[in-house]
Amino acid sequence: MREKIYQIGVAFILLLFLSVPLEIHAQSRISIDATHKYEGMEASFAKGYEPFIEKDTMILTVPFVSEVKMRGNHITVGIDFEREENSPFYYKTYQKQVKLSDTGVYLYQCRIKLRKDRINGQYPLHLWVEGKEVQEKEPVLRQEFTIYVQITDGLVQDTADGIGGLLGNDSKVEDGSKEPIDMPGQEGVLTPPLEDSAFEPSQNTEEKTSQPRLMVNRNSLQGQAIEAGSSVLWSLSIQNCSSREPVENVKVTLSSENRDLVFEKTAWYFEKVSAKNELDLSQNVTVIKKATVESVQVQFQIEYEDSKGGNYTSTETLNLWINQPENAELASFSFPEKVYSSDTELMTFQIQNTGLATIYNAKIRLEGKGLFPQAELFLGNLEGGASLPGELQVFVGTLDMDAQGVLIEGGAEKYGDTVGTLVFSYENAQGEVIEQTQEIYTCILEPEIVELNVEKEKPKTNQWWITIVAGIMMLLILVIIWLYLRMKFYQRMRQ
Repeated sequence: MREKIYQIGVAFILLLFLSVPLEIHAQSRISIDATHKYEGMEASFAKGYEPFIEKDTMILTVPFVSEVKMRGNHITVGIDFEREENSPFYYKTYQKQVKLSDTGVYLYQCRIKLRKDRINGQYPLHLWVEGKEVQEKEPVLRQEFTIYVQITDGLVQDTADGIGGLLGNDSKVEDGSKEPIDMPGQEGVLTPPLEDSAFEPSQNTEEKTSQPRLMVNRNSLQGQAIEAGSSVLWSLSIQNCSSREPVENVKVTLSSENRDLVFEKTAWYFEKVSAKNELDLSQNVTVIKKATVESVQVQFQIEYEDSKGGNYTSTETLNLWINQPENAELASFSFPEKVYSSDTELMTFQIQNTGLATIYNAKIRLEGKGLFPQAELFLGNLEGGASLPGELQVFVGTLDMDAQGVLIEGGAEKYGDTVGTLVFSYENAQGEVIEQTQEIYTCILEPEIVELNVEKEKPKTNQWWITIVAGIMMLLILVIIWLYLRMKFYQRMRQ
């Protein structure tokens, strides 16, 4: 007779058993750093990392490293659970957006609530990681990791004698002697998951019924971008992955915090879904014209029952990429119709971004026979709806010069009509280069020779005698005036 059931100690050992069972690319881009210790870890994974436990809560810390740069320097990490009958975890959404730390890792930390009546054993945690590479055309990179957690501080299910009771780790047998129970994974040693043969039931053990799982099976927008202002058909289905168990009373609810996406339908109900059958959730998705360029997270909340009436809830998270079409052009272009060789002319223009998306690394260059721009003009980034003026200095050579300005022996005529090509290039948000070209027509003329006619200065002569004569004449006029006035004075006196 078993005399008592109780719990001892707290010891969890995380086992990294299987990594990356599903890849979108041909090789792994994200992995778990097992060699270093980070904040919240008393040891690295390679040295027997154990999570911290406090009041039935497990604080899990997993460092991820990426071989490529992720857009926004962040990834999204979440956990999927296998809903076993004796699972020690409370099923919640532990999805988080993890930013790149100064140490170069994406440090994922979460608190997982544990059941008080948990049973010792090994339980898998299915971690998934999503992110977008900066230089990758495919919008989303998704990888999955399976981590095994061995619980040793809970209740022990004793099936060796066919009783099927629950014992504490330090239980007494009927004769009063203590029989220590050897639990795998103690002393901080990493042990791989037990083989299936280790769990073969005895003759008195009932056959275990696994929980049916519903997961997204078909997604036509995986890796595809939706243009703003457009409407597309989203072919989507959820499959009952169980090979034997049907599910009933299935309710699927779609939710998203983004308001730029408009869905035709957000809720579905299915009375019964047989094993391996699919639920068709296809519909048209519309993106408003002024939507922001970003990755939008969409969640499907799935509620269902098994054939025995057990209730289950699961969440499937998908990402839809919204893209804004780029629309920029070269406008207000100006260049003389006739130019003279050896002159430097000014070419003026204006860049207009008539779309809503930002364009990056805008550049202007000129190619043409006999026309030599001073340099390629770099204009940088230009936000949607903005415009930017620019000018380019162009040296005018001759038609018998190559692209480096070297004269070609036996070349064509030096002067005459020529055609130049103005190339306007920029990058979109995905790093793709877009080019626009515009031709210019001008005529190169022979250098104009201007003759300078300089008038000779006449020799200056000394005109001093003219000054003397003018002075004498002025003196005579003054004398005459004085005599006249004096005569008039005496005439009045006589009267």
